[in-house]
Amino acid sequence: MENKIEEIQKRILELKLVISRVPRKTKEDFVALANSEFCGDYGMCLKWCYEQAMEKNVIKSFFENIDFKLDHIIGGTPQSEQKPETDTIKMVNGRIVEKGGDKHGKFK
Repeated sequence: MENKIEEIQKRILELKLVISRVPRKTKEDFVALANSEFCGDYGMCLKWCYEQAMEKNVIKSFFENIDFKLDHIIGGTPQSEQKPETDTIKMVNGRIVEKGGDKHGKFK
């Protein structure tokens, strides 16, 4: 009987997965999805999420974008990709700043 219990405990530990530092909202959404679609089976829910991501190439494109962004951050923009200088810059908030001039609203 003890061997059987030890064997079951060993199998459980081999399949166990602990994930830490999950944002609260993400955890709540995941648990709700697992409860509603997979009868609370987190393993099957995780498997389904993973398969969906693989099917849509989400993981591959995520890591390709990370590599591109890291290359861009580390190496800067290659000369061939740099945009030619213009007399104005459009900021993220939509404001257009003119090149040269004073400190107020203009850049050098």
